[in-house]
Parts: sequence; structure tokens; C-alpha cells
Amino acid sequence: MNAAYRQLIIFQLLLTHHLVQKSEMAERFHVSPRMIQRDFSQIRQFITDQRLFYQLTYHRQSGGYQLETTQATVSKQAILLLIKIVLASRSLTTVEMTQTIDGLLQLIPATDQAEIQPIIKNERFYYQPVHHGQPLLNSVWELSRFISQRQTLTITYQRQHREIVTRTILPEAIIFSEYYFYVVAYNAKYQNNLFYRVDRIRHIQVTNQQPITRTRAERFEDGEMRRLVHYMQPGNKMTVRFKFWGIVEAALDRFPTAKVIARYPDEDAALIEATTFDRGAKMWLLSQGAMVQVQSPSTFVADVRNELAQMQARY
Repeated sequence: MNAAYRQLIIFQLLLTHHLVQKSEMAERFHVSPRMIQRDFSQIRQFITDQRLFYQLTYHRQSGGYQLETTQATVSKQAILLLIKIVLASRSLTTVEMTQTIDGLLQLIPATDQAEIQPIIKNERFYYQPVHHGQPLLNSVWELSRFISQRQTLTITYQRQHREIVTRTILPEAIIFSEYYFYVVAYNAKYQNNLFYRVDRIRHIQVTNQQPITRTRAERFEDGEMRRLVHYMQPGNKMTVRFKFWGIVEAALDRFPTAKVIARYPDEDAALIEATTFDRGAKMWLLSQGAMVQVQSPSTFVADVRNELAQMQARY
């Protein structure tokens, strides 16, 4: 066995959080302790040359070397929360979910992995992805790169009723909402930002047409949209007021811009005001049934009444 191969094995042991003792390695590889010490020096030099976020540390009490990170590491608690969130999203295929969870677990020591595995075992076993069955990891990554490079794309897209269309777009943001990933993109034909579900994009290519350009002032602000849009339904921006008999915290969480402007203790109700987009807001408000009474603006009140009349007519 040559020195380079021996050093790779030692480095692998260090990377997997083993305490590596010089005498133990000398006995394992049938070489002198001085040669193993030279291996440690080579590994330390490699870490320095490659600017890795590690340092090789000797622990006198235990008589061995360990690899320690020089930057903040992700905790087992954070990994558990991330895995729980990813599982609850149901957004990835079973294969991609397995790859993602296994990859996250590799970020922490084996002892921490052993703690987490039993906690998530049942959820992993019964994991049920959404029905589109499309792999997304590569698509989301590819689109994110195009966004960074501000490249105009031509996509083949399957609309809601399986109609296949071609669109030329400038992708501006990737958003996850209610089980699905969306690319928010400027469509020059409609002169507007539109939402395209990533799983419905069948083909992507950099366009050979005139590229779409947008000034910095015109660029899409995904952080701002997060505060206003619901169910990925843009619609028209408005300020709505509604009386709410449900759990106030749930309404405030649903509308990040919301505030309570009046309370009615005798009715156990609150008057809430929020700036949002009308279509998504209407969907959520109607889902609350008799716990909601929309009070303004008047045009939105009329829209909700019309929707309720159509709902009642179906029964």
C-alpha cells in the first residue's frame, strides 16, 4: 500500500468523525509511527492548500487526532426539522425524497443520524408524493441557474387541461407553495409576471429569439410577493377588511400584512385588515365558511357574494 492511499484512508476516517491514533494506524498499516506522523502532516497541508473548513487537532487526553470544522455546523435538531418540513411538503418523488433525506443526514455524525432515523422512520415508510410524478431536483436547479444568469427561455408547457403550449419567458424566481414548485416569469407577450408549475414544464431551452430584458426597477421581488399572494393566484392587489370568528392567529399567519383593527369580545370575533391579491384571498376566505364576513372593499364583497350564490346553486 502506497503512502497516498494510506493517507486517503486516514482522511476518510477523520471525515467520518473517528478519533485517529498514531500507534493504531502504525499497527494497522505495518509502518513506523514516524511515517504515520508524516501522513498527518500531509493531510494538514492538504487542508490548508485546499482551504477546507477543517483543522486537524490533536487531543492529548485521548491520544489521537480529530478533524474539527472551522465554521458553524448544522445541528441535528435543524436537520430533523428540515426533514420533517420536506416530508410534509410531499413535493418530491419517492426516489428524490430518499436522496434528499439521506443527503441531509450525511451532514451530521453517525451518532446523530442514529437518533434521527427512528423518529422519521414511520413518516418515510408512509410517504406519499403528489400525483404528478415528475422529478424536480434537476429542473429547479437548472431554472435557478437561468434566473441568476438572466437568460430568456423558450419552454414547452402543459396547461391545466393537458393542452401543450410554447412560451418565451424570462424566469425571475422559484417559489414553493401548497405542494408545488412554481417559476415566476415575465412573459413579454402578456407584459406580465405569470406563474408556471415546474412539474408541468416539459422542455426548456435558451431562446434564439430576441432576449427579454428588464430594468432593475422592473424586476420581480419574490420576497414582497410572499407577503401578498396566496395559492399562487396573483390577481389584483387590494386592501381587504373582514370580520373573523375563527382563530385570529391563523388568519394573521395566512396574511403576513394583516393586523387586527378592532375586537368584539361579546362575539369572540375580530376585524382584520390585510393587503393582498384578490383571487388567492377569496379562495382562503371562502374556505373559512361562516367564520368570515368580508366587509370591504365593496367590489370584493360583491365578488364574494356572487361566488357564494354560485356555490349555493350547485346544491
